[in-house]
Amino acid sequence: MPDALESHFDALVFDCDGVILDSASLKRSAFAEFYRDQPPALYQAILAYLSRGGGQPRDVKFHHIEAHILGRPINNHYIRELSSAFSQYVEAQVANAPALPGAVEFLERWRGRLPLYLLSATPQEELRRVISQRQLAGYFNDVLGAPPDKTNGLSSLIATQYYDASRTVMIGDSYNDYRAARSNGTYFIGIKSNSSTLSPFPEEIPIQPDLVHLENALRLL
Repeated sequence: MPDALESHFDALVFDCDGVILDSASLKRSAFAEFYRDQPPALYQAILAYLSRGGGQPRDVKFHHIEAHILGRPINNHYIRELSSAFSQYVEAQVANAPALPGAVEFLERWRGRLPLYLLSATPQEELRRVISQRQLAGYFNDVLGAPPDKTNGLSSLIATQYYDASRTVMIGDSYNDYRAARSNGTYFIGIKSNSSTLSPFPEEIPIQPDLVHLENALRLL
C-alpha cells in the first residue's frame, strides 16, 4: 500500500555535509587550518564565521574571510587557488566520513518511491566523485553541486522538473539551506546533530538530530 508521504510530496532535496554525511564539522576544521597562523582574535572571528556559514560555496567563504575578516585586497586568482587547495585537502576525508545515523536506511527505503535529490555547495564534479565513491549515487535522481548557489539550484530543480514548490521539502543543516527553502516556498526540516550549539533556524522550524525519524518529521509538515 502506498505511504501517505508518496501522495503528499513531489520531491525531497537533501544537503550533503551534515545531513547525508557527517562531514560538516570536518570541513569547518579544514577551513580553519588554512588560517591557523592568524592572531587569536582574528582566528576566533574566522571560527565564528565558519560556525554560521554552512551551505555556502567555498569560494564565497574564502572571499568573506579574506576581505571582511582579514581585510586583504581580493585577488580572484588567489581565491581560486585557495579553493583548489581546499578541495585537494578535504575530498579524501569527506569520502571516508561516516554517514549520518539513519541516512542510508532512509534512502534505501525511499529510493524509487519518492524523487530524491542531493543539493550541495560543494563543486559538482567533486561532489559526484565523493557520492560515487561512497556508492550513494544510485539513491538519488540527481546529484547537484555548485555553481549555482543553493537558492538558485533549488529554484532550477523545481522549474526543470515541474515540481510544485509547496510539495517539495529541503532537508539541511545550515541557515543557508533554510534560506534556499524559504526563498523558493518549499517545506524545510533542519538537521542539528550537535545538541550543545544554538540552532541556526527560526523557532518554528522542525529539527531532527539525524535522519533516524525523518519519516515522522515529514508526516507532521
